[in-house]
Amino acid sequence: MLPATITFVTIHVCPSDQAISLATATITAAISETYQQRVTLIDGYLNESDSELLNKIVATFSGEPDPAPNCVGFSMYVWNKLRVLTLAQNLRQLYPQTILIVGGPEATACNQQLCSLNLFDLVVAGEGEGTINTLLGSIADHTQNTSLSNKLTAEIVDMEQQISPWLRGILQPQQGVLWEISRGCPFNCSFCYDARGTNGVRAIPAARIEQELKLFARCQVSQIWVLDSTFNFPAERGKKLLRQIIQYAPHIHFHFEAKAEYLDEETVDLLQQINCSVQVGLQSAQPQVLRHINRVLKIEQFSTKVQMLSSAGVTFGIDLIYGLPGDNLEGFRQSIDFALQFGPNQVEMFPLALLPGTKLAADRELFGLQALQQPPYTITSTDNMTTNQLLRCQMLANASAIFYNTGRAVAYFLPLCRACNISAIEFIEFFTDWMDKKYSAATDNNWWQREWSITEVYNLQRQFVAQLFEKHRALNLVAIALDIIHWHYCWSNTLIGAETPPANIEMVTQISTVDPLQQHWQLAPSVLIQEFAYPVDELSMIDEIDLVELGETIQPRRSIGLFIRRADKVFCESIDKIFSTLLLQCNSTRTPTQVLAQFTDEINLEEKNELTTFAITEGLLIPADT
Repeated sequence: MLPATITFVTIHVCPSDQAISLATATITAAISETYQQRVTLIDGYLNESDSELLNKIVATFSGEPDPAPNCVGFSMYVWNKLRVLTLAQNLRQLYPQTILIVGGPEATACNQQLCSLNLFDLVVAGEGEGTINTLLGSIADHTQNTSLSNKLTAEIVDMEQQISPWLRGILQPQQGVLWEISRGCPFNCSFCYDARGTNGVRAIPAARIEQELKLFARCQVSQIWVLDSTFNFPAERGKKLLRQIIQYAPHIHFHFEAKAEYLDEETVDLLQQINCSVQVGLQSAQPQVLRHINRVLKIEQFSTKVQMLSSAGVTFGIDLIYGLPGDNLEGFRQSIDFALQFGPNQVEMFPLALLPGTKLAADRELFGLQALQQPPYTITSTDNMTTNQLLRCQMLANASAIFYNTGRAVAYFLPLCRACNISAIEFIEFFTDWMDKKYSAATDNNWWQREWSITEVYNLQRQFVAQLFEKHRALNLVAIALDIIHWHYCWSNTLIGAETPPANIEMVTQISTVDPLQQHWQLAPSVLIQEFAYPVDELSMIDEIDLVELGETIQPRRSIGLFIRRADKVFCESIDKIFSTLLLQCNSTRTPTQVLAQFTDEINLEEKNELTTFAITEGLLIPADT
């Protein structure tokens, strides 16, 4: 007897464009039509209560009396393992006849542990879609009093035969897409579970890649996270993918993971032609540390390859891990300093996690690694790092994330360092200690563990830099440094904000038939106007010139900057007092004639009309709310 309902549950960290039930949707796509109509996919989130999650699941159960049981399958990951166990226990208690299945990376790695709980009817190890129909057949047999083993090892899936959940319509492309282009990993990093016990890469066929790209383009997807830990290995496979993206979806933003050593000029040239960001896994700048985790680092080669990305203007980030075997606090400091020298758009730093199923977890005693026994399995001490030293690493990592990543400081971070004649890590350490002192009296002093908004970080940056420059006797550069921080804050907020389109044809026609000086207008909410102490045109040059040299080259002169975005490009224009007054003071009670009356001696009526018409046609002024 078939289950009355089949409910696949995925509990995500939080609602986001990446919160997509790709695994359960892929399994659903593989289910035969006999079962597929009974399947429901449920998305849950860690911030939801147990009762909220339980209600979502129970709502999918058959409302009619049915002798067949309901079936609930969970995807188990590091971040949701404990919540899945709690939900399964609640379901078992309230609905004892429900058939409970669990699969996913944690179920694969912790297979024996989960089986020993006697909580799940089936614990699936491996790739579920290859055996899902056999599994459901076993459940059907079980309901007819045939015994059901609580352990199933799934077969390796042939990617040539796998059915796309996107093309089948199980998932509908939204703004964000998780895009699987391969499975497996050719490398054997001892801390990582990407390979899941297999060797090599199984790529999805190019024909399917093409079809999915066309679908994403038609659905106007804005960004895609490519699920491939090394998209550029082998190099030709990565190039082929990039050529397909250029041909079918060049306007979508893609997020890639890459290994630096397999980058070459052709790959970088292809990356230049699309909207993308590339995350490069460095993990540590200490070759002797990386040998312990089966990785190799050639410093000069890495530097050359990453510099290729930087010189080409490709957005890139670098990953670091602290607490690796053989590493210490000083080694992690050097890794931070090394990574920041390249001017990456972000540096992501994580504590080592001893993930079940990895070689490093099995070798923990060899390196004196102590870690949490439950998720997230993070390291607590090593032979080379005490608990307090790991805490210091965490503070440095999160201080970097606050000032550099959240603060979007890539354009001016190194110039600030050079102006004070300090290294990148010294800058981060000064900021860490400054933050610790600033919040030492706070009730909750764990400033490095909380979330900071970009506006909060912007204010922290200005306060800290002013004090840092004073400490290093660079008072003459404080004003220009703060202006540069302000300019980039405005620029980045404009980039992620709403677009300012020019006026449409109807509006242009309207202003040709009326006197725009007598109508009521207001500043478009997407337009940003800010004052600066230095010429705004000069402030964007920080990428090209040393801060000290810039301070000696230009003199303070009050300016007003206007920031707008058109498509994916930000424009910043220096405007005069008259134009800024027109834009800022027009509203539902004041017309351009009234606003510009104070400038009668400076511009005539014709110039007022031209200025107002220009502001309207460019979309800077829009009809005022009444």
